[in-house]
Amino acid sequence: MARQMFRRIRNAGCALLLLLWGGQAHAQTQMLVSKVDSAGLIVYTAAHYGYFLTLGDLKKESANLMGVGMDLGLKTLSNWSFNAGFTYCFSGNVKGTDSLFRMITNSNGSIMDGDGQPADIDVDQRLWCLRAEAGKIFPISRNYRNSGIQLKLGAGVEQRYVYIKNPENRVAALTNEYKKGYDRLSMGCMLYQFVGYTHISKTRYTCFYIGVEVMEGFTHRQRDWDFSLMAKDERSFTDIMAGVKAGWIIPLYKKEYQDTYYFR
Repeated sequence: MARQMFRRIRNAGCALLLLLWGGQAHAQTQMLVSKVDSAGLIVYTAAHYGYFLTLGDLKKESANLMGVGMDLGLKTLSNWSFNAGFTYCFSGNVKGTDSLFRMITNSNGSIMDGDGQPADIDVDQRLWCLRAEAGKIFPISRNYRNSGIQLKLGAGVEQRYVYIKNPENRVAALTNEYKKGYDRLSMGCMLYQFVGYTHISKTRYTCFYIGVEVMEGFTHRQRDWDFSLMAKDERSFTDIMAGVKAGWIIPLYKKEYQDTYYFR
């Protein structure tokens, strides 16, 4: 009787040990699972905002610029990226307006309207650029193969001008046709560089990029006559902008992520 009781206790103990060992092994296996996403083919658009320091010849005519714009991009399986980007920049501070309007400014420094009163003339700096870009993302984590340090180079076209506000065209010398002689319209080719961090995750609302952007424009005046010079402006300019840009990425098409599991 005692021998049977001992055998039952021994069998129950062995069963309990096996159960505990199996549960521990299962828990350990679960802890060793690693879930990794693979690099995918992604088509996306992005809205961006930037703040840029003006350098080169642009600094002589404009204060620092803010810019907004859109990108359309493709990221390949090997993390190469190809983009088309548009940026529209603006500033409320135009430099050199005294010389710009010297032909229509009186001895008191005022521009008079049709009623003989000082006119409310305001000017802004406007600039836009359209470019094509190519680059690559270098992942810094195996768990996020679509994210990492991104380098991009590009080229495109730039145009800048002075936007002149003449309410109700009260100043005859600054009507639409005459504005062309004062707006410093310049246009030319440009080069583009970007280095930053790009994050593309499974969650649509947490995809973004941020980095440092530099643009160099090589422009020429486009008007046939400049009233401040009383001649055609034949000069060429090197316009440089450097600043910080951030964008919110919206994936339009994304290859499904593949999960890789590691067991030990």
